Amino acid sequence: MNAQSPVDAVVWLVRDTCRLQDNPAFDRALEEAKNRSAILLALACLEPRRWKDEQFGLSRSGPQWRRFRAESLVALRESFERKNGRLWIAAGTPSDVISHFPLHVHVKTVVTDLPVAPDEEKENASLVALGLEVLAVQADELFDAAQIKNALDQLPSSFTKFRKTIEKKQGATPPEPIGAATPSTLLSQPWKDPDDLVTALAVAVSTSTEVEARGGEDAAQMIWRDYLESGALSSYKKTRNAFFGRTQSSHLSAWLAHGCLSARMMWHDILDYERQNGANESTYWLRFELLWREFFRWYSREAGFGLFRREGPSGQAVVYQKNPAGFLQWCGGQTGVDIVDAAMRELAWTGWLSNRARQLVASYLIYDLNLDWRLGAAWFESQLVDFDVASNWGNWAYIAGVGPDPRGGRIFNLESQAERYDSDQRYRTRWLNTQ
Repeated sequence: MNAQSPVDAVVWLVRDTCRLQDNPAFDRALEEAKNRSAILLALACLEPRRWKDEQFGLSRSGPQWRRFRAESLVALRESFERKNGRLWIAAGTPSDVISHFPLHVHVKTVVTDLPVAPDEEKENASLVALGLEVLAVQADELFDAAQIKNALDQLPSSFTKFRKTIEKKQGATPPEPIGAATPSTLLSQPWKDPDDLVTALAVAVSTSTEVEARGGEDAAQMIWRDYLESGALSSYKKTRNAFFGRTQSSHLSAWLAHGCLSARMMWHDILDYERQNGANESTYWLRFELLWREFFRWYSREAGFGLFRREGPSGQAVVYQKNPAGFLQWCGGQTGVDIVDAAMRELAWTGWLSNRARQLVASYLIYDLNLDWRLGAAWFESQLVDFDVASNWGNWAYIAGVGPDPRGGRIFNLESQAERYDSDQRYRTRWLNTQ
């Protein structure tokens, strides 16, 4: 076969699962290619909605997120090539890119992740409009859709109800090994790498980060194994609220957000750790946090566009003031509230914040500045290396009292929180003195 011979291809459209191991979408694409006697061609799109678009005048991705995603895609391409596969990376919407494939590449089927939010649903609809079959596969959850449906008539309005129901009735699906890709060595990428990919790869990792967040499946596995071997999991619940500390939390959020690490693999690794080292409240608590992630993914699907409205999915009547100067001071860490300013400066420098710090700065924006919570969610989207739509927007709606909590919002006493979690002021001193 030469390069111009007609080729039937199944496209694995890579979105937020940048890995080969335990990836149901990849496995389904392999199966479809085999059944159709077609080659498997992986495609990753630098979608304009993420790489170019804005909301509230803010970019929808930050330099650290773009760098991490670019590194993850390059690492995935290298891994796939070792299995005689090809990953093409292009700039544009999936429908536009596939419609401009070389004429000898015939695509009828696209396999991709089950959408978490409306953007992906719209992109899938555009592929269907081209006459393509789109198989949306649940690829990055602990429980499959059938398990969720069997356990819950409809998604509960609160995480607690979700957790209690799902823990009582279900076990997380076990991870799957990597399949063998169909050889496609002659299908080299017909265009050069997009400029946005090259630019993103040139972004430096902040030297101020405690964990060097490099994208890719191998990096994810290394960080996760190091954390398990450190034994820190056995004290996770006691340390997870710390503002800093290499093993105070798992620091795995970026690799989870970009799909370099499987949540259900983590879940079963924790169970193995418990069998070897003993189970306690701390070892359970990391699985508890994975359940929060799970909940927000299903909640986002249920909420649809409602998650991005000011009144939120719950339809709460809310009134906010307009204070552009206050918002800019919050973004820049210039509010005069030391714990808020320290956290916002860490975010600006590194693209990362601890979970506790995220809650405090969100509380300040919503309840002290009385600003639209969506401004904060959009700023986080424009800054975080570990941004994912369900967790970010779901958490902001939750704190604002317009999301999945019947008790209303979350208001924090910032002074007492700072004293409790930064009593020696090391965290505030470090970031307030950073220029």
